[in-house]
Amino acid sequence: MSRMLTALPLLGLLTVAALAEPPRILAGPMFSLTSGEDITLWVQVDQPADLSCTWRAEDDRVVIEQERVAPSVPERNIYVATLSASARRMADTSRWTAELRVTTGTRDEGSAVTVSRSTTMTLRLPVPRGYAGVSGGRRIAFGSCSHQDRFASQPIWTRVLKTRPHQFLFIGDNIYLPGRADSYPDDRDGVLRLYRDTYDQNRQLPELQRLLRSTLCSALWDDHDFGPNNSDRTWKWADVALQTLNEYFPNQYGTPEARGCFHTTRTGAVQTFMLDNRAFRDGNKDPQRRTFLGDVQLAWLKEGLRTSDAPVKLVVAGNQILADTHPHESWGNQFRAERDAFLNWIWNERIEGVIFLSGDRHFAELARKEDPTGRGNTLWELTSSPLANSHYEKGAEIAYPDRVAAYNDGVNFGLVEISGLTRPRTVTLSIIDVRGERVITQQVMGPTNPQP
Repeated sequence: MSRMLTALPLLGLLTVAALAEPPRILAGPMFSLTSGEDITLWVQVDQPADLSCTWRAEDDRVVIEQERVAPSVPERNIYVATLSASARRMADTSRWTAELRVTTGTRDEGSAVTVSRSTTMTLRLPVPRGYAGVSGGRRIAFGSCSHQDRFASQPIWTRVLKTRPHQFLFIGDNIYLPGRADSYPDDRDGVLRLYRDTYDQNRQLPELQRLLRSTLCSALWDDHDFGPNNSDRTWKWADVALQTLNEYFPNQYGTPEARGCFHTTRTGAVQTFMLDNRAFRDGNKDPQRRTFLGDVQLAWLKEGLRTSDAPVKLVVAGNQILADTHPHESWGNQFRAERDAFLNWIWNERIEGVIFLSGDRHFAELARKEDPTGRGNTLWELTSSPLANSHYEKGAEIAYPDRVAAYNDGVNFGLVEISGLTRPRTVTLSIIDVRGERVITQQVMGPTNPQP
């Protein structure tokens, strides 16, 4: 059995009208793979309703009924249905159908009338870890900096969809909250409402819906969806940021000792480590600044990389990791000692297959860093930004000796393509613009790995 996810088209939308308007889907359904290897189905509708979901394995060999799913966020009519990893292990297939039914009761002259709307989708889901089977190719798309107010339309989402990704990673600045701390309400209820309003506006973008319905989505935050511009561990509403991230991207985030957005997922040959570069970092203006990730998260990352048997290990952060000369926020600039120690650890431990993905910069960039002692492999980083925001036309003019290529001519997204059934895997990194052109592309792993 394959761990590969193949997204198939939305099969249809069936409406039954009976004297009243049925519930309308505002956003989603969106599918997510959690760190516990469950699959969640997230949907937002326009009125309180009863939601049920039927998950069917291929040939109906396993059928799981979830009736009357309670709203996870009643104030926003958000519902989440979950297909557990243990349930998926019962079926000898990775092809499942999710049938979503949303109903509500109305009254006409004293009689109860039920109106409904149903959506049926078929996805090839990733097989839970530990299940027998080989793994084939995967396409993982990612991007950052999608401002909900910036453009009247956001065609980049349609372009992402055309690459048929098995997974999409929202890697920070997924929404844009106020940039100044004094622009936030003084009370928690007001701040919570602000976060939810901003998420609603972004999540309900028309161009985004087909992508949400056809692939698996995961997210981390950067400063603009964590709090104000350049926010750090001192942000007073960090708990609201985590609550709302979990409301709109359900997952098991962080650890009991460190409450943040970091988590890991495994799909076949690829293990993805999504990092939190805000909740634990010292302030950029703190003269004693020491840490970008915090001790607990850094230890979690090292242990995960050390014990992972995945041929490809994606380490993903909102800020750049390898860059150490850019005059902007990055692990290697603001927290050089901690970053250098981490890279030396990777090289000393001979951790193979590590690739860095990042965003934030408002232009795209491919970089590589060699082990100065010759011990370890070349490390690569692909930065993609923005999805829907202004672009930084002079980004590539900044001196950066590790840069291989750059693109600063408009919106873009990143694509990681993994192919092959045996080691070594072939991995190609690309930046794709709104026209669908590969403006940067580079093979970084494989039997033959040409240098640029």
